[in-house]
Amino acid sequence: MRSSSARDILLAHAIETAAPNEALPDAARCAAITHDTLHAIGSPDSRGGSASRAQFLNFIEQRAQRIIAASQLPEDVRQVWKQAPGIARWVPFAVLVGALVLGFCLHRFTDPHRVDLLAPSLLGIVLWNLLVYLWMLVSWVRSLLRSGHAAPVVLQPANASSAPVDAVGGWRGKLRARLPVAGGGGLRRMALAFERNWWLLSARARHAQWLLWLHLGAAMMAVGALASLWATGLTNEYQVGWESTFLSAPMVQQLLNGVFAPVQWLLGAAPWSLADIESLRGWVSSSVAAPTVADRMSHLSRGQQWVIAYTALLGLLVIAPRLLCALWQGLRLAWLNRNVPLPLTQPYFQNLQRDFGGLAVTLHVLPYSFEITPERRKTLDAFVASQYGAGAHLVIEHALAYGAKLPSAASVAGKGVDAAAVLLINMAATPEAEIHGELLQTARERWGQNAAIWLWTQDFAERNTGAPKRVQERRELWGEFVRNAGLAAVWVP
Repeated sequence: MRSSSARDILLAHAIETAAPNEALPDAARCAAITHDTLHAIGSPDSRGGSASRAQFLNFIEQRAQRIIAASQLPEDVRQVWKQAPGIARWVPFAVLVGALVLGFCLHRFTDPHRVDLLAPSLLGIVLWNLLVYLWMLVSWVRSLLRSGHAAPVVLQPANASSAPVDAVGGWRGKLRARLPVAGGGGLRRMALAFERNWWLLSARARHAQWLLWLHLGAAMMAVGALASLWATGLTNEYQVGWESTFLSAPMVQQLLNGVFAPVQWLLGAAPWSLADIESLRGWVSSSVAAPTVADRMSHLSRGQQWVIAYTALLGLLVIAPRLLCALWQGLRLAWLNRNVPLPLTQPYFQNLQRDFGGLAVTLHVLPYSFEITPERRKTLDAFVASQYGAGAHLVIEHALAYGAKLPSAASVAGKGVDAAAVLLINMAATPEAEIHGELLQTARERWGQNAAIWLWTQDFAERNTGAPKRVQERRELWGEFVRNAGLAAVWVP
């Protein structure tokens, strides 16, 4: 789904979950919009699969547009909706120009009239980029090992924020600057929730955008250094050589042959001998005859050879790889902006799925270390109906014993696309890392990052009716415990 369509849907979600406001359509109006949209798009595709999914996404997109049209939003709120937060237009230009100037100045000020074989302005750029490539490789391997363990995106209802509207910082403070009035506290809170949800949902695209410009900036820094190297050579005769207090000629030979190995391979040149390096100790004129490095370069002066060698080195190890990485991130950014993933397993979208397809989800609830009495069953039925709609079907599985291993989701709920496994834990139990921590870790590994974790609050709340602070502390303890496992908790009831 395109980013513009996803933003429409997130704004509709914020409107529907906001506190009642005369500027927003009420629940009855939203239900009528759902009915009209279903009639407008026709019957859903009964074949299922990708065709049915595409039709459902079209349904929630059209429905979101109608809900927004039915809302009397102030102009500043509409501007927040229409203008997605991102990098300012001047930032990419500043990054490219700044990197070009920095690379030019680094060489211009450090080696103005000579080609230093150990120049920090040139070798430093190469070694820094090699370290970046190593870090990128390690990050890629770690992402493969941690695949599926990322924290799920949980859309925040607009009426769930407890923070004061006028005392926020971070990204909320930045949004407040974009939203000076917003028609009052209720609409401002709704806009904050909308922007927060979009910030979480677009994290991967935003990351790709930053990487795109960082790669281009690194390439421009190398271009700037080479521009200084060639521009200086037009009006000055380079002195070529090296000097070091701690490095001997054999050490310099090994260093330069190691760094320039790709260039030597590309040009078909032999590695530099110890005599070549020894002859360049100190500083010699560029016009002095030089030992032949390759037949194709035999007619060049000593300075020209090293200028071309450094140009090939930066082009091969910095400019070309960085441009390829920038191209990859640009393609990735374009793909992510066209394929924004919505958390369709959350109750808001499950209700819409039920309305769209006429099929209810079947929830297979697996209680952990406590029994579901008839009274508890009634409470669960009411909770499921309120969250997933009256058509949702609840199946209570046999309780899992304390310390027992969690079975796979398929063995609990089967493999049907309209069935989901739910792990129900009693909040009255104190979370233990050895027992509950291992249970949640197994749930994340075997059920996936969107594993449904429900926390039963009724028993603990009833036993502590006179101590609401203790109930709140227990909720916060369990909430943090589940979040640390990379999962999202749902409070029941």
